[in-house]
Amino acid sequence: QVERTHHPTTPHRSAMPDRSRSPRGHGDAELILGGPIATELCAQVLQGSRELQDRHNVIPGFAVIEVGDHQYGALLEPMSDVATGPVPLGQINLPHQNYAELKARMAERCGMRSQVLRFSQNVSQEQLMQTISQLVKDPSVHGILLEMPLPPHLDERHLLASIPPWKDAEGFNAHNLGLLHCRWEPKTRPAVAAGILELLFRSNVPMVGKHAVVLGRSRTVGWHIAALLMDQDCTVTVCHSQTPDIPEVVKRADILVACVGRPGFVRGSWLKPGCVVVDAGMNVVSDGKSAASVVGDVCFEEACKVASKITPVPGGVGNSSFAILLRNVLNLARQSLRLTKIGVGPAGPERFRCADTFSFPDIALQVPTVMLPRKGADLTKWSVVACDQYTSQPEYWKSVQDKVGTSPSTLNLIFPEVYLSDDKTNRQIIQGIRDRMYEYDRDGILQAQAPGFVLIDRKTPSVESRKGLVVAIDLEQYDFSRDSQSLIRPTEKTIEDRLPPRMAIREKSSLELPHILMLIDDPDRTVIEPLFAMRDTLEVLYDCELMKDSGHLKGYHVGSRDAVEGVVAALRKLADPARFRERTGAKSSAQPILYAAGDGNHSLATAKRCWEALKRAGAHHTHPARHALVELVNVYDEGMNFEPIHRLVFNVDGEAAIQDFVGFCGEQGWGPARVEWSKVEATGRQHVLHFCVKGKQGTVVVENPGLVLPVATLTTWLDAYGAGHKGVVVDYVHGDEVVHEKTAGPDCLGFLLPGMEKGDLIRTVVKEGVLPKKTFSMGTSDEKRFYFEARRIVNEPAFFKADFFRRGQVSGPLRPASK
Repeated sequence: QVERTHHPTTPHRSAMPDRSRSPRGHGDAELILGGPIATELCAQVLQGSRELQDRHNVIPGFAVIEVGDHQYGALLEPMSDVATGPVPLGQINLPHQNYAELKARMAERCGMRSQVLRFSQNVSQEQLMQTISQLVKDPSVHGILLEMPLPPHLDERHLLASIPPWKDAEGFNAHNLGLLHCRWEPKTRPAVAAGILELLFRSNVPMVGKHAVVLGRSRTVGWHIAALLMDQDCTVTVCHSQTPDIPEVVKRADILVACVGRPGFVRGSWLKPGCVVVDAGMNVVSDGKSAASVVGDVCFEEACKVASKITPVPGGVGNSSFAILLRNVLNLARQSLRLTKIGVGPAGPERFRCADTFSFPDIALQVPTVMLPRKGADLTKWSVVACDQYTSQPEYWKSVQDKVGTSPSTLNLIFPEVYLSDDKTNRQIIQGIRDRMYEYDRDGILQAQAPGFVLIDRKTPSVESRKGLVVAIDLEQYDFSRDSQSLIRPTEKTIEDRLPPRMAIREKSSLELPHILMLIDDPDRTVIEPLFAMRDTLEVLYDCELMKDSGHLKGYHVGSRDAVEGVVAALRKLADPARFRERTGAKSSAQPILYAAGDGNHSLATAKRCWEALKRAGAHHTHPARHALVELVNVYDEGMNFEPIHRLVFNVDGEAAIQDFVGFCGEQGWGPARVEWSKVEATGRQHVLHFCVKGKQGTVVVENPGLVLPVATLTTWLDAYGAGHKGVVVDYVHGDEVVHEKTAGPDCLGFLLPGMEKGDLIRTVVKEGVLPKKTFSMGTSDEKRFYFEARRIVNEPAFFKADFFRRGQVSGPLRPASK
C-alpha cells in the first residue's frame, strides 16, 4: 500500500512543553543552538521560494518516500514558523511524531509543495523503483528524499542510485558524493554534514589551520564532514572502531565532531580545554524507571566545563541539517532553471545572497570565480608588477626575486619579458611556470573565492586612489582588427608578431593572472563609483602594500545579487546604441563599444587566439577559457591619467621635414597648414603640433584636420615620410626635457605632443578605429597593474597518481636575455 499525503501551508498550533532549555549553567561553554540558525536558514529558503515563484512561476517541489512509519519526530526540536517570524517554542505543536511528516510540513512553511509517499514494510524493490522513476519524470518535483533505514529485503544502494544527482535532496547520490570528495561542487551536499559546517560557520568558529577530529566514519555523516572540514583548511583526523587510544587523539582536537552513535561516549577529561564540540549523536536512553530521553555521543555536563562552545542534544545539529535539506530542495529547483545556488559556493557557506546568474552575454560579461592566496601568505611578496615593465632593467627583476625568495608569489606564475631568450630556455621557463601553477592549485596556495567581482582601490606614487573592478569578459565579442565593430575593442594596433611568445605561455596553462586594464566610457560614473561609495559594507578580500614603493592595493568582494545587478544594469545603459551615439557622436551605423583595451591589449589578443584554437579543437562554449579576467577602469576616474608620449625623429634635416609635413597636410585636404616660429595654442578644430629643431621651437598649425587627435595627424605623416626617406628612425619618449636635449644638435626633430582629453579616447576609436601606436601612456611603470587575482582557465582537472610526484619547480634559469 502507498499513502500519498499533501500538506496545507499553515500548521496547527497548540501548547506544548518547552523543550528549548539546555543545562547552560553546568559550565562556561557557549551553546551553539541549532534552532535560531535553522530559523534564519529557513527564512532565507522561504524568501528564495517566493522569489522563484514571482520571477519564474516555479514552486519548489519536495517528495519524501517512507517505508514503514519512522517515529522519530520527537527527537527533532521543532523550529519557529518562519512565515510569520520567530515563535516561542512552547506555542508550537506539530500533531505528529513522524520524521517524514515533519519534513513535509516544514517544506510547506518554506513556500514549497511537498508530498509524503508512505509504503508498507512489505513493499517490493520494483514498486519503489517505479515510484522513484515517476517522480524523476515529474517536472514539478525538484527534490526526492528516501527515508532511512529501509527493511532488509530492499537494496538501499540501488534505490539511492536511482535518484539522479539533479533531484537528490539528501546529497547521497554517488555522483554528488564523488564530486564532493574530489573537491568539486556537487548539485547538493549531504544535509547533516553541511548542517554541521553551517553551525561552525555561523558561530564564527575559526577553521583554517585547526586540528579537527571526527569520531565515526559513517557514510551518512563522518566521512563527509571530514571532507568538508578539509576543504576549510582543517587538519582532519578520523577515528573509528579500530583506532587505538581514541582519548589521546581527541585531546589534540581544536574541533571535535562526534557521530559514533554511542550515548555519552566522549568524556570531559578527553577534551582539549577551549575546544569546540559538535555532537551529532542522537541516542534514546532509558533507565527503566522514568521516561526515555535523548542524549548525544558526548557527556554534555562534563564537556561544558572544558569546551569553549558545544552543541546541545537535542537542539543542535538536527535543526541545522533539517534546514539545509530544505535549502537543497530550493537549490535543485533553481538549478533546474540554470540559476545559481544560494547559501553555498565553491568556498563553502555564504552569508550573502549571490546573483541569480553569472553570465550576461548581451554585455559580454561574466561574474568570475577568482582565486586568491590563502590566509597567512605575505601579500607584498605575492603581488608583482606586469611582466612587460622594466624590460631594460634586469636589476629591477633581480631585486624582486631577492625579495620574494621562496615565498609564494605571482613572480613564479608569470614570464617577465626581460628574461626572454632562446627557444630552449623559454620552453624550460614556461614549463616551470605551468608546474608551479599546478603546485599552487594542488596544495591550496591559491583558493577559490565565492563568485563575484573584485572592487579595486589602488594607490600609486602619483595618485591617492584609482578605482577598478575585476570582471571576466567574453572573448567571443572581442575583435582586434582595425575596423572592428565588436563590443570589446583595442585602442591601439595589435602587432601579430608579438602574440606567439605569449600564446606559448597561455596555452596549456591552468591559470590566468590579469594585468589587462579595460577602459569604460562612463562620464556619469554609474558602474564602479556606486560600489566604491558602499565599500564599507563589502567584505575585504585583501589589503596590502605593494613592493618597491609602488603604492597600496585593497580589494573588496562584490558578489551580492543587488550589487551585481546594479553593475549589469549600468553597463547595459552604457551599451545602449542610442545612448552610445549620443555620448560619442557616432554615426547611426556605428556599433557600441563598451570595453576598450587600455593596458595589456596583446595579452587580451593572446587569450583570444588561444580560445579560437580551443574552439577548433572542439571545446564547449562553456569552457572557462572563453572568458578573460580583466580590470575595468572608468576613463573619467580621477586617478586615471593619460600621459603623452613624445616623438624624436633622427637622421633628418629638421626644417626641411617640417616643410614636408605642411605640404603633406595640404595634399590630404587638411589645409591650410602653416609654420609658426612660436608656441601657438589651438582654437576651434585646429590641430597644433609643437616641435623642436636645432635648439628652436615652433608650431605646425593644421586648420581643417581630417582626424580627431593631433597624434593621428602626425603619425599619418611620419609613416609616409619614414617610408620615403631611408635611414629615418623614430623613437618614443616621456618628458619634455629629453626632447629639448636631443634636438639641441643637428639631424634630430622632436614633437611635443599634447595630453589627450579623456572624452576623446572612445570617440576616436569609434571614428577612426584603433589609435596610432604609442598614442598615450596610462602612467609610469610603478603605476601599472600588479598581479594579484588568478582564475582557472581549464576545466576542473582530474588528478592521477603520477601527478602527486610532480615537484612544480621552475626548471629553467631566470636570467636576463642578452641585448
